[in-house]
Amino acid sequence: MRGVALRADAGYFAGQLARAAHDEHICFAIGAKRIAPLCRLLDGIAADDWTEASSMDNAEVAVAGYCPDWWPASTRLLIRRVRLDPARVSADPRSRRRRTLNPAQRALQIAELQGAEAIYGYSFILTNLDIPTPAKAAAVEYWYRHRATVENIVRDSKHGAALRHLPSGHASVNTAWMRGALLAASMAGWLHQLTAAARDDDARGILEGHGVRGGKAMIATLRRRLIAIPGRLVRHAGQLTLRLPPGYGLLAEIPDRLRALPAIP
Repeated sequence: MRGVALRADAGYFAGQLARAAHDEHICFAIGAKRIAPLCRLLDGIAADDWTEASSMDNAEVAVAGYCPDWWPASTRLLIRRVRLDPARVSADPRSRRRRTLNPAQRALQIAELQGAEAIYGYSFILTNLDIPTPAKAAAVEYWYRHRATVENIVRDSKHGAALRHLPSGHASVNTAWMRGALLAASMAGWLHQLTAAARDDDARGILEGHGVRGGKAMIATLRRRLIAIPGRLVRHAGQLTLRLPPGYGLLAEIPDRLRALPAIP
């Protein structure tokens, strides 16, 4: 994927937004509301049209040649379905999970749902990205699914780097405060990237952090496990030694990982 690309939730489901992106040569993937025309398309998708979704259990994706009126002609419909446990579907028709069901199953009572062979929750995405193969469709769905990563960064900055409030009535002071908080969040991210290790069983090399969310350590976790650790400097045989309390192996591991990094030419 090259250039600028737009990811938007179903709250922005509008042909006007898609046309504006298209006119600016911006690729888009916009969540679609579960309207009746989209739900009717589900019956026309064959079993072998579904392909396994990337990094999501019990999920599959498929592509349908659907383009709403007034949307760019290159728009295609990407559908994700997730197999659900009937026991975890609420009887309340207002529940979020129940609203993702196929309308035919949504109308069933709980007892009938539990007897169904399989129930699925569906999500719809309209996109002008190139998805001619199942592999590319799965890759686009994976990319779209991670659109909310920035929300974790904002939340981490607020709770881990004191960005929950601005301390002054002067814009210049608040600007300096905000820049300092965002710099702290960036430094925490760099520290994680430099010191975390890839899981041995993951061929994609996703980093395994120290109290992670989405593969990245939260600032409060790093502070508790790596920075705010009591220690004592002792001198023995002319050398200074840092003695740490028992159970804090992380701080001892980090310098070795940093020394092992390749030198930057």
